[in-house]
Amino acid sequence: MSRLIIKSIIIMAAIFSAACVSNVSTSTGKEELGETLAALVQEAIDGSFGSVPGVTLSIKSRGKDVDAAIGIGYDSKKKENELSIDQPFRIASITKTFVAVSILRLHEMDSLSVTDPISKYISKDHQEILISDEYDLSAITILHCLQHISGLFDYAVGTKYKDKVLGNPDKRWTRTEQLQGAVDWGDKLGDPGDVYEYSDTGYILLGEIIEYFFDGDLAAGIRTLVDFENLGLAHTWLESLEDKPIGMKDPVHCYFGREDVIDFDPSLDLYGGGGLMSTTGDLVKFVDGIFNGEIFDSEETLNLMLTKPDMNEPVGEQRDNKREYRCGIVGMPLYGKEIFAHSGIWDVYVLHDPTTNTSIATNFTNRHRYRMIKKVVKTIDQLPDVNSAL
Repeated sequence: MSRLIIKSIIIMAAIFSAACVSNVSTSTGKEELGETLAALVQEAIDGSFGSVPGVTLSIKSRGKDVDAAIGIGYDSKKKENELSIDQPFRIASITKTFVAVSILRLHEMDSLSVTDPISKYISKDHQEILISDEYDLSAITILHCLQHISGLFDYAVGTKYKDKVLGNPDKRWTRTEQLQGAVDWGDKLGDPGDVYEYSDTGYILLGEIIEYFFDGDLAAGIRTLVDFENLGLAHTWLESLEDKPIGMKDPVHCYFGREDVIDFDPSLDLYGGGGLMSTTGDLVKFVDGIFNGEIFDSEETLNLMLTKPDMNEPVGEQRDNKREYRCGIVGMPLYGKEIFAHSGIWDVYVLHDPTTNTSIATNFTNRHRYRMIKKVVKTIDQLPDVNSAL
């Protein structure tokens, strides 16, 4: 069967206003897939009561032989510019998945071990900051940071960091200032392995560990270890730490509450916890590459990435009994199976469904709609498998 490719469908809301879709069916054939996906995206926009001006969506399914890209709506709440499928956006915490993959590549190359203490690779200044708050850096390992079980307080949580960022959007933050914030604004959460708590602090330290092997150049480290060139990630870069690719469009706007933060200095979320710009097309290539042997040399490395955290004591499946953070990715149930996913604060979402070998990436111009993502998964699910298709 030939591959279905929907290069880019730009459909203005007005086209659908005469017949506003309220409950789009996920049952569709391969021939109608493009129209169904466009209708699902439009349904999410229409059902947001104006809070979602636009959506981009990319899908690659090896099990269903689908390669699709949809872009509908606008790139800001002002609704002045039509959204383009190849328009970049800040991917925020999905950068953590890139960082985790980079660290795991160093692990499989024997450059480091994920069981190494972080003190082996971070600067003396940063060690002193953390030791001042009674962190035992010989006990905190790289794996603890990857899985958010290091006990490190998250500098980005609460109002102190947020208020400072909103009060001075042009400030150029440093990793050192953010680490100092983790010490000044909160206490150690526990010993390594005691408690799960999502922490940007751990990931900016992982960013520093990558820099240890690349002469302080985080951008070069991620680009090399993930192998952007091999995956064809031509629209992905670490904002302000490397040059924007030639010919890139202006980015999609992103919002914190009602505040448009696209012109805020990117250092607010840059050094490993966030920082990458990308497109849904590039993100799908990246996620697909993780699960199909295009990044890791060994399947054992992928298994390590997906391993559940080894906690000192049971913690009720990490709060909600459903989701578990692995290494830069979350394992979670959906329709009776386990999928792997990650989100970013600027309304970005990626997931991989191993049962159909499907990777999905989506970006919402303000406020993501998880219901749409679930319906897209269900739509792909019911298509015939490659081997059974005639």
